[in-house]
Amino acid sequence: MTAETIIELSGVEKRFGTLTAVRDLDLELVKGEFFSLLGPSGCGKTTALRMIAGFQEPSSGTIRIDGEDVSTVPANRRPTNMVFQSYAIFPHLDVGDNVGFGLHRSGLSRKERRARVSEALELVELGGYERRRANQLSGGQQQRVALARALVMRPKVLLLDEPLSALDKNLREAMQLELRRLQQSIGITFVMVTHDQYEAMTMSDRIGVMFNGQLEQVDTPQTLYASPGTRSVANFIGGMNFLPARLHNEGGGTLDMEIAGFGAMAVGRNPNVADHGRNALVGIRPEQLEIAAHRPEGYDSTVQCRVADIAFYGESIHYFVEVDGVPETMTVAVPNYFHSVDFTRGATAWLGVQAASVIDLGRNRDNETQQGEKT
Repeated sequence: MTAETIIELSGVEKRFGTLTAVRDLDLELVKGEFFSLLGPSGCGKTTALRMIAGFQEPSSGTIRIDGEDVSTVPANRRPTNMVFQSYAIFPHLDVGDNVGFGLHRSGLSRKERRARVSEALELVELGGYERRRANQLSGGQQQRVALARALVMRPKVLLLDEPLSALDKNLREAMQLELRRLQQSIGITFVMVTHDQYEAMTMSDRIGVMFNGQLEQVDTPQTLYASPGTRSVANFIGGMNFLPARLHNEGGGTLDMEIAGFGAMAVGRNPNVADHGRNALVGIRPEQLEIAAHRPEGYDSTVQCRVADIAFYGESIHYFVEVDGVPETMTVAVPNYFHSVDFTRGATAWLGVQAASVIDLGRNRDNETQQGEKT
């Protein structure tokens, strides 16, 4: 049985005068998935969400929801509901009236409306809160009320615009798991906009990464992290050390490269990269590097380095190291348990890396540009 499409965007663009906020957006979402649009501020992700919701019409292209063209259908006639960044809880209404506000024009009886409100509050674990005043709610409870108010309308798609941004770190992390649990329990499609990579990776089945109004890559969190298709995606999803390389030979599934500072290695071909050239670019995640006082054994490449700086993050320590032949300072992430590694600034150390940890990122256009400027 194949997954059934619930949302389809074809060639969607949104222009504001001379500014194109969203460009040539093609996207298919399946029923029951948790999908996140991820990207920096101004990349077009919220505009895309608002076009799905019906708050903005596309300048061109088609939006279909459950097979119906809704490109020009107003928001109140679409099978969607939205949770905004500001929860917009009505302060003069209690929780029950806040949640049931949208049901007053539904044609349901008062008894049916009450039953729907109670059901929605149970879903978000606020059963019995119907008469609680809005000013008696914590930030997390207000977020749950906003969710219940959206879910009470029983939409086919729930849209979320940075729904956790107003919460503190601990509550935000707890609510990420709660929101994921809720989505899995009710089984409807969630589409969330966020600029927080960790939030997107924690909660999503798939993520679409946007830059400058365009989708750059759509994949599972695991694939985005292990096989980013571009430098932009690699830099936005987790930390990454970028190294120029020289491509010597392309085998079936490997690329023979000379990597700056680390020498010759056979790097696995990235299935998300199609554009290669002699001037190549590779990436190494900070946690994939081994740092040691003596040359470590069992690695495909080992080089000496100098510790330029140190950052303590509690659960991990980041060493910023300089390697001969590498143009930029590299980052090494070490789990902080029992101080298994302990270097001071200026210390000399060794780095070890496996070829399997090196990510092929295709053509190094920056390096080509620099060489062109020199000639």
